[in-house]
Amino acid sequence: MKDPTNTITKKAPKTGDYLNRYSDILLNRKSSIYKNRPRFCVFGIGDYTFSHWKVAISGLYKNIHFNAIGPYEGKPIMLDDTCYFISCKNEKEAVFITQLLNSPISIDFIHSLVFFDAKRPVTIDVLKRIDLRKLATELGVEKKDINCLKQSKNISNSQTCLVFD
Repeated sequence: MKDPTNTITKKAPKTGDYLNRYSDILLNRKSSIYKNRPRFCVFGIGDYTFSHWKVAISGLYKNIHFNAIGPYEGKPIMLDDTCYFISCKNEKEAVFITQLLNSPISIDFIHSLVFFDAKRPVTIDVLKRIDLRKLATELGVEKKDINCLKQSKNISNSQTCLVFD
């Protein structure tokens, strides 16, 4: 079988060198998602991945806390597959959504749905149940920064629930 990483070595030799230098570590990842897959594979990559601003939460931690993640040296931060995030258009949107999600109402709602004994307490199914518009209304900030919610590519008139990728 031809190694699908040959293209990386040809088109991006420094990346290929890096991957090969750390291949022992990368090839020993424990998650079953990597079994019988091409070397160095990654998942969950799309246009949203390269957004300069994101709101993120770890799926593994027992502490429910969202963070606004901004660029580093002008480049977007890449998160691994243990995190859930939504892409944002700018810092203002990321901060606003982070404040909504870290509100006591939101945290209480998430706590009511999470099984903290699970290996990954925070799941995509839990996060998809959060309705940012209703949360903003409940917190009395729907008019203050509603433009953030209207402009978000994750929220449309027909789908008012937050979409985590």
